[in-house]
Amino acid sequence: METNYQKETKRPQQILKMAKLNNTYKEPEDTYEPKRRVKNQIQQLNEDSSTFNGMEYFESQQQKLPQEQKEKTPEKAESVSSILAKGSLRERFSNLHLITSIDKMLMYSKYSNLCHFFKEIDEMLLFLQSQQKPPFLNTIYELLSQNSKIKVTQQIIQQILEIYPNAYDVNWSLNEKLIQLDRSDLIIRANIKSHVQLGERLHYFKQLMFDYIQKNGEQIGLAILPQNTIQQQSQIKTQVQNVLTKQIQQQPQKHEIQSQVSKEPTYSKVSQILIEKLKQKKKLEIIQTDHLAPKKQLIALSSLIHQYYLVRDVSNMFLLNVVKYALNSLKQFMLDENQLKNFIDQLIKLCPHWIKLIDNQSGTILRMNKEIDLPSIIRSIEQM
Repeated sequence: METNYQKETKRPQQILKMAKLNNTYKEPEDTYEPKRRVKNQIQQLNEDSSTFNGMEYFESQQQKLPQEQKEKTPEKAESVSSILAKGSLRERFSNLHLITSIDKMLMYSKYSNLCHFFKEIDEMLLFLQSQQKPPFLNTIYELLSQNSKIKVTQQIIQQILEIYPNAYDVNWSLNEKLIQLDRSDLIIRANIKSHVQLGERLHYFKQLMFDYIQKNGEQIGLAILPQNTIQQQSQIKTQVQNVLTKQIQQQPQKHEIQSQVSKEPTYSKVSQILIEKLKQKKKLEIIQTDHLAPKKQLIALSSLIHQYYLVRDVSNMFLLNVVKYALNSLKQFMLDENQLKNFIDQLIKLCPHWIKLIDNQSGTILRMNKEIDLPSIIRSIEQM
């Protein structure tokens, strides 16, 4: 059923149709033509003026762009791993309403401890600078662990740099005192000239930490360190050496003698004596490298296990998982599963207080004591 409103709206349309059919309809005179013409002219003028003003604005913006690009500093590119390592928003900002000042922030141990680390590192850097000694991370670690009973790790340096990027100038360098394979160590420099500057830096660090927490949440991330090119070069070098030594060892001695006799031309007696001496020297070098190879492999394996447990923040792991991880990570040594298990048994005998095996129904567990530091383990391997 149609309503009265619908009927009324249809009525003028029906009258119009009937008038057109009977040829009695006439078009009304356009009384709004002058007004429409003036309106179109005004609209055209407005469009022209907006286009002109838009061009001026565009040109002025194009001139400003190079200046703004020069003034802008490059923002730090955040890696995917650092984004994934962050907790959820609820975890990061759950207790943020309680941290309303620097004093309340320092009531939490993780923030006050980091400030204490920053203070001790600054004092140690100033001391090493006065003694004209290179400020290696291993040196700072040993001195502070003896004097202040604190252990400065690479992770703490990364947290400080995350809050205060200009706190230190860090880079990788060779440390001859280390017993590692690559002897690379993080060298840390800071622009500290007097004891007065220590207090100013600490106060500034606390303020930066408070601002960082208010912006990013309670969890402090890790700054990205420069690439360790020394370690990469040493790994490539060891891989090449291992391949060469293995090729030499796999060749039978008889085959070597026959090939040398068939290929070598006739030399004088003096040259033959020199060649024999060189061969003996080469054999001694191979024997020496073979003698040192187990120590290098044990040092590499102990460093890998120590790092693997610290990164995963655990003390117990199944032995099978540790062996699989070591097989994938220590490919340069070309070890099999049985050899790795024998090396782990040697480490257990050398350092019984560091790692030990525990029987379990689901599988054998390898337990590691996190309180024992890696340098002491490496020293015991070197002294074997």
